[in-house]
Amino acid sequence: MPRCKIHNVGFYKPEAKAIYSMSLNRQQNKLAISRCDASIEIWNLDHLPFIEKSIVPTLDNFSVEGLCWIHDRLFSVGLHGFLVEYNLYGVTVKNKWSITGEAGTCLDSHNNRIAVGTEQGYVNIFQTIHNGVEFEKFLDKQEGRVVCLKFNSSGEFIVAGSVNAIRIWNVKTGHAIHKMILGRSETKKDTIVWCLEVMTDFTIFSGDSRGVLTLWDGKIGAQIESYQSHHADITAICVDTNECSIYAAGVDPLISNYEKVKVGSNFRWVKSIQRKIHEHDVRTMVIHKGRLYSAGLDSYLVCSYYPPKTLIKYAPILQTPCIQVTSSTSRRILLRYSNYLEVWSLSRTQNVPSNFKGIVEPEERPKKLLTLQKLGKNWAEEDEAESIVCASISSNGKWIFLGSCTGFRLYSFELAKTKPKLTKIEDLDDSNVPCVQAAFNDKRNQLIIALNSGKLIVYDLENNDPFIFQRIEVENGQLSDTVSLLTVSTCGKYLVIADAKSNITVFKYTKDGYSFLVKLPKYQASPTALSVNSTTGCLVVAYADYKVWEYSLQNKHLTGLSKKLESTPGWKVRTHTIRSITFDSKQSIFLHDDSSIIVIVREVSGAKEVEKKLKKEQSMHNGFGEDVLQIRSISKYKHLVHLGNVAEDEFVAVEVNPLSILKNLPPAFAQKTFGSK
Repeated sequence: MPRCKIHNVGFYKPEAKAIYSMSLNRQQNKLAISRCDASIEIWNLDHLPFIEKSIVPTLDNFSVEGLCWIHDRLFSVGLHGFLVEYNLYGVTVKNKWSITGEAGTCLDSHNNRIAVGTEQGYVNIFQTIHNGVEFEKFLDKQEGRVVCLKFNSSGEFIVAGSVNAIRIWNVKTGHAIHKMILGRSETKKDTIVWCLEVMTDFTIFSGDSRGVLTLWDGKIGAQIESYQSHHADITAICVDTNECSIYAAGVDPLISNYEKVKVGSNFRWVKSIQRKIHEHDVRTMVIHKGRLYSAGLDSYLVCSYYPPKTLIKYAPILQTPCIQVTSSTSRRILLRYSNYLEVWSLSRTQNVPSNFKGIVEPEERPKKLLTLQKLGKNWAEEDEAESIVCASISSNGKWIFLGSCTGFRLYSFELAKTKPKLTKIEDLDDSNVPCVQAAFNDKRNQLIIALNSGKLIVYDLENNDPFIFQRIEVENGQLSDTVSLLTVSTCGKYLVIADAKSNITVFKYTKDGYSFLVKLPKYQASPTALSVNSTTGCLVVAYADYKVWEYSLQNKHLTGLSKKLESTPGWKVRTHTIRSITFDSKQSIFLHDDSSIIVIVREVSGAKEVEKKLKKEQSMHNGFGEDVLQIRSISKYKHLVHLGNVAEDEFVAVEVNPLSILKNLPPAFAQKTFGSK
């Protein structure tokens, strides 16, 4: 195991954002989730789940009450009164259409139709077309707001839940054909139907504010059965694909499961296992490939399944990269939050012997140098901080980049006598174009920005007067989706971009600028992290199925790293994807996921010095060559967000304490337990 210093940073404390709704695209294995700040995350479920894309909220799209997929198109509805479609390539709002009935409260889709429920009781029907959406009709107005709605399997009927009643609408005529009245737990207290599920045989499940799970016959509009499954509101129910199992949860976070069993000649729903995996309200659940995904006010996305009994929690951390560390000369760290940035100085430690083990006392504490945000006008013409899409800081700490959905800004940053000085670069060309990723090439004194259109812009930062040095057109075949990863080698020679569809393209810097070098072989899984080892000239890529590739950029072929890792003791597939990759002076590879740092140590085999030298030369030329690999793992972290190197053998590990997430949550549902007062 190589010896190194590790700064454990614990002052990164992102705010917990409750998850309000989820929508699953089963054909593409994509899960869209919306949070309380109207941000949307697209999770890729093909292998290990990870955030593939993030759509930040805009100042006019400030609410997401529901999500739905139609093929590969994503729609939402919110309190602003619009049906919104998103551009998943540019990760921004594509178009929006006004709905009748003021605020939108819920939506559902069937084939090419979208039904939207509203605050005033209208159900709007929209028809999707090639380049947008057309309004078709709205159904008869009902009393009170539409809280939830679902199409039946044929799309001929819509089931809508509201206060004290469930209505079944005929889509063709626009009239309600059944109205089912719910009971009340108290005389003067309304019963709110929070959630619905409709089976293929038109059996309807409803969850309400009494904590009652009710079965209805949609053909005749009558109640079949009811279960007092919870002690408080049921806000989420979901049914598996074969319609033999249903899950319910809500303000009482206990997840109850009911199984369909045959009793004589009939079928009944019988209570099965219960899952206690949340402490706060559960707002939404989906089942995919036998795995239950649940989420709510605690902001965690939780995956649970059986057998074997497994529970995996995914913390509310922004899409990678959200942390960046500068060089040993400036010793600063950039922390990205949802709508602002922070720049801190790293602590300096005492000099200790090279063989020292233990905790070193810092000579000076970390200090916050800067908080930066971009303001815009909201719907009320008031100043409000815009959401940040990406951010970066140069290695010398003199340049800070901030990108939002309305454009980007570049700042020069100086620290004179411990007093920070921030200067905005005015009249920056193309600064009003939205971007998705950015990185500095510190060797060439350049800034590379990936626009949401797929193009790359290179700015020259010489003489503190940035100008556009080059525009890089990404040709067809090089990328087919949004740029999800962008990195520049520390030597300044290589620029690497990747998308979620496993297209990885490398550009090389020459005197005429960046030119296409090579495209890596396409793999079945999406890349989650990549980095270039400038010493060996090799690109290391980590994929969502925990596969790690090493590609020699000099020889343009894969090395034997991946096959050797699979056969190396200690290498195993984990529950979270790899978030970042870095290297030390001995060419060991440092990877990390949510809870562990994995170190791939290379040791040259053979007794003779000549053999060692030959193998070392081959290793330096082809990556790992004939080296023997050893795996070392440090599993002491909870939510490890970033691991980066300040110097050759000095690293920074940024961890989010789970208690910092939970302490800002509202009180959980209180229940009396046996033996407690």
